[in-house]
Amino acid sequence: MSEDVLLPLATNIHKLPFETRKDAQAVFTNLFRYIPPNAQVPEPPFLNYAVNTRPDIIRALCHGYDHKESALPCGGILREALKHDSVTALIMYDEPTEKRGLNAVDPNKAGTGNGIFWKFFDWIDKSSFEVTADAFSTFRVR
Repeated sequence: MSEDVLLPLATNIHKLPFETRKDAQAVFTNLFRYIPPNAQVPEPPFLNYAVNTRPDIIRALCHGYDHKESALPCGGILREALKHDSVTALIMYDEPTEKRGLNAVDPNKAGTGNGIFWKFFDWIDKSSFEVTADAFSTFRVR
């Protein structure tokens, strides 16, 4: 997190070799699970970073469905991330014109229908079987 390499990793995961994509998936999954001993807050520090400081990481992981090579690893990461309500809210209320974190989300504001949440319908309906199956699995997690 301190070197800010996670966004480029999430954005370019489809370019990595197969085994390296699995390693990247393990890194992200563990980041969404890891709570330091004696933590003041009972949630992973990476969760706050990914949702409030770098929400583009979550968006980039969702866009992993744009490439069949990254659909499975990104889907696995997203299913782990979606165990947290804040990630779910970030995806549901995402708007492409407003690059913002969870703090700026207004659930009462009408959406445009162009955010990440709505792209799941395209990934489920218009993609290859692997992408469709994984996107549907992720979509129905929440």
